[in-house]
Amino acid sequence: YAADILRHDPYANMVEMRRNGLPAIFYTPRNGGHWVVIGATEAQEMIRDIERFSNDPQFNRIMRKPWSLPVQSDPPMHTAYRKIINPAFSPRSIAGMEADLRALCRAQIDDLAPKGRCEFVRDFAKRFPVKVFLHIAGAPEDRREWLLELVERMTRGVPADRDAAGRELSDYVFGLVEERRANPGDNLLGALVKGRVEDRPLTDEETHAMGMLLFLGGLDTVTSTLGFIMLFLGRNPGHYRQLVDNPRLIPAAVEELVRTHSVASFQRGVRADTEFLGIRFRKMDGIYFMTQLYGLDERLVDDPMKVDFHRPISPHLGFGSGPHRCVGSHLARAEVKVFLEEWVRQIPAFRIDADEDIETRSGHVWSPLALPIAWA
Repeated sequence: YAADILRHDPYANMVEMRRNGLPAIFYTPRNGGHWVVIGATEAQEMIRDIERFSNDPQFNRIMRKPWSLPVQSDPPMHTAYRKIINPAFSPRSIAGMEADLRALCRAQIDDLAPKGRCEFVRDFAKRFPVKVFLHIAGAPEDRREWLLELVERMTRGVPADRDAAGRELSDYVFGLVEERRANPGDNLLGALVKGRVEDRPLTDEETHAMGMLLFLGGLDTVTSTLGFIMLFLGRNPGHYRQLVDNPRLIPAAVEELVRTHSVASFQRGVRADTEFLGIRFRKMDGIYFMTQLYGLDERLVDDPMKVDFHRPISPHLGFGSGPHRCVGSHLARAEVKVFLEEWVRQIPAFRIDADEDIETRSGHVWSPLALPIAWA
């Protein structure tokens, strides 16, 4: 799965390679050597099997610090950590935020609409969801550009640069956490410094690790998702016209577009020598789950490359699964839904404004690098 395969149309290219014989599970010597799981049914079984395939970084020799919680922990501690931040992302909490989300989204589109064009990733996708997250987290907005640069390097940079960016972001999050100890406030970072597990306060390391996860997820995932969704709709004006003509399709369209354009992968490690589907795994082997492809597995979804807004909701792992389902999934869905509702209301048609194919970047989170678009 070399980077050039993922540089253009990564979903179509990887599905084609799978159809041409690329195994559902294979080993690569790149990046220190690790396993890659591209098959959805294989991944679902492995993800459920935490006794053999653990989220704990101590069982993954290629895992680098800074680590993140609760995603890099197994039950029951995983459940205990999630309880601290679950209230902020519950369906009820997100429903209460929708009016504010809509006002913020509408204001940004109002600013762009008269211009007739924009570079969507820079001018919208890196602004709307990021502004929402920083507000929820209780973090200042004046470092937005710098934070986005750090997250870009961490999720899609070369290993040495990822490590350096991780240390910078780690130091920044640690500083914010220390500020919240004196003045917690009603925000996510405040919830962390007040959080308790097993009838004790979080340690400094636990608080820090949870803060890292929130920033990595909040600053990048929805941004990348919006970029791919607009890339698809720009290439497929008939699908966009369906949403313009019938906005009630948008909730179903969100599910279908996330199924076909999931962006984030994750890792696990092997607790002890074991065998699975005839493959021998060694203790401390790293496993990279390419969840971007799981909604495109024809064993789970009929005609998976076809985008159909009338399709019954199909299985995918765009927001994870089971106990490790993304804690921010309700917020992500709400942001994408509100964006599409407001965008189609103001802009009845748009086109991709580029002579060359749009380049994407692989890594832990796939993302279009830039998406110039134009409209009448």
